[in-house]
Amino acid sequence: MSIYLTQCRHPALIGALVMFSSFLLDGCASSRLIKHPLPPTDADVGWAGSAPEGLAVEVHQLIFRNTGGSWVRNANWDEYVLTIKNDSQYTLELQEINLYSDKLPAPVQSSTSREQLDARSNSTLRAMKDVGIVAGVGIVAPSAMIVGAVGTSGGILSASAAGATAATIGVIAIPVGLIGGTVYVINRHHRDKEDNVLIQGILNERGLSLPLQIPPGMQVQKSAFFPVTPAPTRLVVSETIDGNASDISIELPALTQLHLKPLRSAITPDSVPRV
Repeated sequence: MSIYLTQCRHPALIGALVMFSSFLLDGCASSRLIKHPLPPTDADVGWAGSAPEGLAVEVHQLIFRNTGGSWVRNANWDEYVLTIKNDSQYTLELQEINLYSDKLPAPVQSSTSREQLDARSNSTLRAMKDVGIVAGVGIVAPSAMIVGAVGTSGGILSASAAGATAATIGVIAIPVGLIGGTVYVINRHHRDKEDNVLIQGILNERGLSLPLQIPPGMQVQKSAFFPVTPAPTRLVVSETIDGNASDISIELPALTQLHLKPLRSAITPDSVPRV
């Protein structure tokens, strides 16, 4: 009888370890959303452009990964806060907004899709890191990719060792490290799913969803979200008004070193671009 009671205590102990590990690790799977973002680095950069037809575009704020104004940790996008005004007597339609960079083979288009921004940013960062010129922007991996790492670190029993121990004591022995690691991955996965829904909602709320019609005399202030784009040179807004198509181009000379590794020999306090 005493042996039976001893064996029954092990499942209870395992259950207690799972609950305790969950309690400890739940806080580790924190949200990527920032409750109180810091003010943008520059309150109003004031870069502007206009077209004869009556469209005026102004870049108000620039929000990059983990800088002032960031509302998500390690965001996979660059955010340009724009004011777009229709001074004409006709309704204009914004068609697309593109960001150009000499470091990329083609312009990148704005998007409010979190999945698109993640995929395009990760693709760009991998390509740019291969040539060694991107700095300060790593690739954010989804929690699902962490699963393969559970059970591989030092101090965790292998499957064969666990099986041998179970055969000896007559119960299933689960390594404490494996319990903790698995609990963290599960919590991280659930947190990521919740974050993704919230992030997509905020992107929809803050972002310009194109095409977009702007009536005469009206203006909108929204953000254009782009994949992480190194050294952007110009922002181009394409629109149609009264059946005519035109573009507004805003040069971005202050961003020539954005997301790039600095040239050590050329760095001085005056040479670092103010963003």
